[in-house]
Amino acid sequence: MRLGFHPAGTSAPGAMLPRAVAGLGPLVLFAAVAGATLAAAVSGGNPALALLPAALVGLAYAAASAPLRLSAAALLALLLAAEDHGDIALQWRSPLAVVGDLLHFRVDAVAGIPGVAVTGTEVALALLFAVWVRRRARGDRTDAPDVVEPASILRSVLVLYVGAVVLSEVVGLARGLPLAPWKLRNLLHPLALALLFLAAFRAERDQLLAGRVVVFAALCRAVQAVVVQQVAAAETGGPLAHATSHGDSVLFSVAMVLLVVDLAERPDGRRLLRAAVLLPVLLMGAVENNRRILWVMVGLMLIAWYAVGRRQAWGRAVTRVLVFSLPVVALYVGVGWDRGSRVFAPVKILRGVTDTSRDRSAYWREVENWNIAMSMRQSPLLGVGLGGEYTEVMANDDVSAGFKEYREWPHNTVLGLLLLMGVFGATAVLLLPALVVFLSVRSYRLAATASQRVAAAGTLAAVVACQVLAWGDTGAHFPQYKVVLALAVAVSARLASATGAWPARPRQLRPTFA
Repeated sequence: MRLGFHPAGTSAPGAMLPRAVAGLGPLVLFAAVAGATLAAAVSGGNPALALLPAALVGLAYAAASAPLRLSAAALLALLLAAEDHGDIALQWRSPLAVVGDLLHFRVDAVAGIPGVAVTGTEVALALLFAVWVRRRARGDRTDAPDVVEPASILRSVLVLYVGAVVLSEVVGLARGLPLAPWKLRNLLHPLALALLFLAAFRAERDQLLAGRVVVFAALCRAVQAVVVQQVAAAETGGPLAHATSHGDSVLFSVAMVLLVVDLAERPDGRRLLRAAVLLPVLLMGAVENNRRILWVMVGLMLIAWYAVGRRQAWGRAVTRVLVFSLPVVALYVGVGWDRGSRVFAPVKILRGVTDTSRDRSAYWREVENWNIAMSMRQSPLLGVGLGGEYTEVMANDDVSAGFKEYREWPHNTVLGLLLLMGVFGATAVLLLPALVVFLSVRSYRLAATASQRVAAAGTLAAVVACQVLAWGDTGAHFPQYKVVLALAVAVSARLASATGAWPARPRQLRPTFA
């Protein structure tokens, strides 16, 4: 008998072992899931966590099979719509809050699994990036090919951004400051999400899908805000001061502007009906949440949109209305400045934002800004380092009970970046939203279709909302800030190429020699 010969229907002994090992794969996976489920069930925590291992396996299988655009859209919806325990300071929680906790906070803290010092968002990003890399390597056509490449300038800005963050961390470590992983998350999560959205949302239909997800998530949060206040009245002894977090102000305002811009750019009965039904729901949620900063966002968004599109027909009509109404508006503000009746509620909001002598919260922020400015003197160019904090040169109210890291990540995030990263680092980080504004404005004016103009106005509105939140509160500390800014980066970069706002570089041909 010759060596290496085996009768038909048999296998070589050496080949049987790999097949046997491969056959054990499902059994090993089942045992691992069963063990993890049992451990979660007896841990004494939330019983819903017992479903987590099986859910993760199911989600991994779905992500490996579905187009990336659908997986990214599902993650986008969960990140924006899922509640977490930071929304209303543990005064009231829905049964599904565990989903938001797993996404927004570290798994070891939420699920009680020691050593898993990553968030659910980071796990989801790693999974989806792995799916994308595998498909690219195998030439898989599950995902549609690129329609247009993103604006080439984005690559340089992202590299500069990451370099500034790394340098700031190194400066802090060199000065003996501790590592700041949660600050790194605040700064790097928007970049990771933007890269995912760039890979997933490639065509105009994908941008439309992303916009619909944003509006859907905002409606979910608005309904929840109303329910929270109604349920809280029975379960906590009265309505809460706020239904959810400051982050939902970004979500509500962007969704409102998307509906208004879509109607203005393509006025028809269907869009009018949609705006008439959905806008009141968003307004109810915004009123129940009771955040003044939202109205600042909406006002500045509309001003920015008007400044960009005033030459269009709707812009000229608005200009005429504004010219004739300015005297009436000035009289209304003047009469209502010192009055507190509901008729002058908008004036009260305006004064609460601008007059620090009448509002303790506004005064607190003025004192914080002063303390940050004084602390910047330590190192104005490179900053004190990412692990640092500002010094309270001037005494201020102690808010550590609600946010113990308030000196490490100031409410005024723009000044906070100048303190932590210095002029060079903060400029590099703030260059990213500035680029989105530049690309959005050019795309709006060069757009060939109404859909492109709506997308451009939406990305512009997203940056306005995020920067208002960064100036008035803790900015990237909220998931909505990270997600909405990342989405604006991805959409504006591809939109700029599609409209010619940032033309693609012509490929250089290499010389050939005969």
